[in-house]
Amino acid sequence: MVEKANWRVAAAMLLGVCAATGCSAAAIALAWPETRIAGWMGLAPFFEARASRNAAGAADHPHMARLARVETMASLGQAAANPTAWLRLAYLDSLEPSGLGEAGNRALAASYAVSRYGPDDTPWRLSFAFNHWARLDRSNRLLVLEELRATPYPYSPGDLQNSVSDPAGRLALALTLETIRQTRENGRAEWP
Repeated sequence: MVEKANWRVAAAMLLGVCAATGCSAAAIALAWPETRIAGWMGLAPFFEARASRNAAGAADHPHMARLARVETMASLGQAAANPTAWLRLAYLDSLEPSGLGEAGNRALAASYAVSRYGPDDTPWRLSFAFNHWARLDRSNRLLVLEELRATPYPYSPGDLQNSVSDPAGRLALALTLETIRQTRENGRAEWP
């Protein structure tokens, strides 16, 4: 009987050690997604960190763009409701020789589908969209205008205007900001 009790205690201790080890590994993987532990566990933050790092150099190095795309797709496979990952795919598509295309427009639309507005993504998304205005499809243009209208800027609209270099985007942004200004001055609550 004592031998049976010792076996149960040993099994419980082994289970506790395994649980503590697994929890520690998961905590390390989430806190430092660049570690090998995170890679072994295959967690979305690991793929996101690597994709972000590769995307930073993608404009100058096409192989980094391919790596960023693979890592982003792995991340989206685990966490599809990640607007930043969808925006990264749109950015990577815009680096193609033909510029932003159908795949980039789908990725931009997906970023809106999973998060219409957000303090982390809205400023970058608006700047990106107006810088690729001529290549956006009509539905994305409407989503961008809706987001612009609903955005309470923590910075001046001039900052957004200064970040846009595409002539078509600069014109669309200027006209939209003027319409928003007039609408607010006249006290109309509706979007014309």
